[in-house]
Amino acid sequence: MYCNEGQKSRDSSRSRIVLFALVCSLVLELLGCSTPIFWTDNKALLYLPGAGRRSDEIPGYIRPWERIELIEEKGKKGVKSSPDEKDVLLVQLTDEYGKTSSPNVKRAVIDAMARISSNYSNPAAEKLFVDALNCDDLALNISACRALGLYCSEGEIAKNGGNAREREFAITALANRYRLAPYSIEPGAEDENTKKKDLRIAILRALGTFQEKDSPLLFETLELGLNGEKLDDGALMTEASSSLQRITGKKYGLDGETWLHYLEYKRGERSEEPKESNLVSRLPQISNETGIFK
Repeated sequence: MYCNEGQKSRDSSRSRIVLFALVCSLVLELLGCSTPIFWTDNKALLYLPGAGRRSDEIPGYIRPWERIELIEEKGKKGVKSSPDEKDVLLVQLTDEYGKTSSPNVKRAVIDAMARISSNYSNPAAEKLFVDALNCDDLALNISACRALGLYCSEGEIAKNGGNAREREFAITALANRYRLAPYSIEPGAEDENTKKKDLRIAILRALGTFQEKDSPLLFETLELGLNGEKLDDGALMTEASSSLQRITGKKYGLDGETWLHYLEYKRGERSEEPKESNLVSRLPQISNETGIFK
């Protein structure tokens, strides 16, 4: 009984508050007050006194989320378009990238251009990919890594092996960026080191979409990942091992030492190729002392 009375009391209080707000809104409306009392995009609530649109439409202005949707549609359309249509879409997207300051819109442009260019070589797209890869926005860097891998690994050009220049270009861009993201030993650099590690992981993952014959920089950069850094927790070695397995088909799991042995064998520095391991031994193991995968 007490619960029911308490509930009724709360409901009555809410009703009084709502009624008071409506009365105030109506009074202000009658007095000619032009400033809305509350903001909403709900069409039904806009009829209430004192309501105002949260985002009033401005002629010629497209809101960011609407712009991103349009860009994504262009990317999907461009995949199956003719070369002439692709050129038009790529010019539009290049213009969109240049005139926006929104990182979210830029990421959408990079993803759309990667879709369109995955079976269509395009220097304009390459320029944007490199620009995004080397800017100060980590999320845009990672989008560029994914775009470069997609640009050179999918579509008819990649399947027929007719994009050797594009593949070498992409590997060179990724390898150069990897070397420009070293760890810092300065005090307070932990956050910056984490960002650099995330970027390096994205680069190592993208390199896994290429082939050994594409560029000598491919294995050189993956070897840097195997060696990792003194401040690393093994994530670079794990990603480099995974990419090497996709490229070579060799089954050494995530054992960085064995992959280093294999690369030395490929260079003629070792006489014997390491033996491939069974499924159980290829699974990541956890060190009892550190709790880190190895």
